[in-house]
Amino acid sequence: MLLKLYGTRGSVPVCTKETRKHGGNTTCIFVEAKSGDIIIIDAGTGIRQLGSDLVSRGKHKLNLIFSHYHWDHLQGFPFFTPIFLKRTEITIFGPSEEITAEKALSYQMTMPYFPTDMASLPSKVTFKNLKKKLTIGSVEIDTIINNHPNHTRGFKFTEGGKSFVFMTDNEVHAQDGKTSYDEFVNFIKGADLLIHDAQYTDEIYKKRLGWGHSTYSQVAALAYDTGIKELMITHHDHSSSDKFIEKNVKTIRKKYRRKIEAAADGKTRRF
Repeated sequence: MLLKLYGTRGSVPVCTKETRKHGGNTTCIFVEAKSGDIIIIDAGTGIRQLGSDLVSRGKHKLNLIFSHYHWDHLQGFPFFTPIFLKRTEITIFGPSEEITAEKALSYQMTMPYFPTDMASLPSKVTFKNLKKKLTIGSVEIDTIINNHPNHTRGFKFTEGGKSFVFMTDNEVHAQDGKTSYDEFVNFIKGADLLIHDAQYTDEIYKKRLGWGHSTYSQVAALAYDTGIKELMITHHDHSSSDKFIEKNVKTIRKKYRRKIEAAADGKTRRF
């Protein structure tokens, strides 16, 4: 299973000299199974570059899974080249508790916001409601409800005895959260890698309670409690510079003495 990060920023994309190292694209993750199946997680602005890469590789049968439909997780979809190619077959999975993926995507691809609507796309697009468990090729996917405004899912991807957990937009210690801390711990246990939202420091978080995001220290403690060996921090705040991110990662790495790194556009991992 090959994992590649195409977007690791939260809220809005950024492009400054202070954010070059970790990148400025909003959330998009690429997974390629040993079976050859392509799985894309979220369609933030990072999906634009991913689309170009897929076309150049001749990959036309795709699967796209949405964690939720906030703007930074779907805003890149209208610029995803494969959807404008007739030979593309794409299956889109998304939560349906509040709105379907089809409706969410259709809203942003309509006049006056975009000149082409979903119905006009030449590609073959199939929509499916996201279930608690699903299988795509040789990859088994388990989901959990995150603590975030509007219905949001976290994921565990497993193939050949190896697994990683991806949980963006999750407030670990949310008041009146949908999922308890212990449930998160049990969901993550046994994975080889945890990629988790840590948009804030503890100090900033005091002013962001209920916004649906966690802190560096909260996520490091979560990783410690699960016994997981490797943690990757993602969904960097749009105001966070590379230096700010690295300073906070260094602090929690020193305290918890395990492999902790910050996610960056272009970073890869093979399981």
